[in-house]
Amino acid sequence: MAKAADYRKSNAHRSLDAKGQELTRLSGLMLAALALGDDPLEREKTGQLLIDALCGLWSLPECTLVVADRRQVHSTTGTRVTSRTYGYYRCRLVARQVEGARIRIYHKTAIREQVTAPATFLNTLLHEWVHHYDFCRLKLTSSPHTSGFYARLSSLRTILMPPCDPVPSGEPEDGMESARRTRLFPAVQPFP
Repeated sequence: MAKAADYRKSNAHRSLDAKGQELTRLSGLMLAALALGDDPLEREKTGQLLIDALCGLWSLPECTLVVADRRQVHSTTGTRVTSRTYGYYRCRLVARQVEGARIRIYHKTAIREQVTAPATFLNTLLHEWVHHYDFCRLKLTSSPHTSGFYARLSSLRTILMPPCDPVPSGEPEDGMESARRTRLFPAVQPFP
C-alpha cells in the first residue's frame, strides 16, 4: 500500500514539462508505434526507441521494454473476464535510486489470444512509463493510480499528440481535435 506522502505528492504533480524540439521526434515514434503490425519484436524495438527518447527528454535512467508474446494475465468468473493485466512496471530502489527498471507488455488479448491493437499497446506503454517517471523524477517510493497520475498520463498524451491535418474548406473545425484524440487515446481507464 502506498504511503500517504506518495499520494499527496502524486496528486500535486499534474503535468509533465514539454521540451520543444524533441516533441517532433517523440510524435514520430508514437505514430510509428501506432502503425506497427503483429510482430512482437518490432513492437518491442519501436517501443524501446520511444521509451529511450522519453527517458532522454526527462533525463531519467534507462528502462527496458519486454513485449511478452503471450496472452494477458487475467481472472474470470464463469464466462466473464473480471480483470486483466495489459502490462506492468517493475524496478528496484537502492538508496532511493531506481535500478533495473523494466516494462513488460503482453502481446495478446486475454481470452481470444489475438494480438492487441496498436493503440492499446501504445496506451499501455505510456501508462507504464509514467510509473517510471514517478519513481525517478518525483522520487516516489510507490506509484499509486491517483488523479495526479492520470493527469500526468493525459499530459504526456497531449505532448505526444501530433497536430491534426488542416480542415478541408467548408467543414466545421469544432470537435475535430477531440475526436481524433479520442480515437487514438480512448478515455483513460485505470489498469488493474
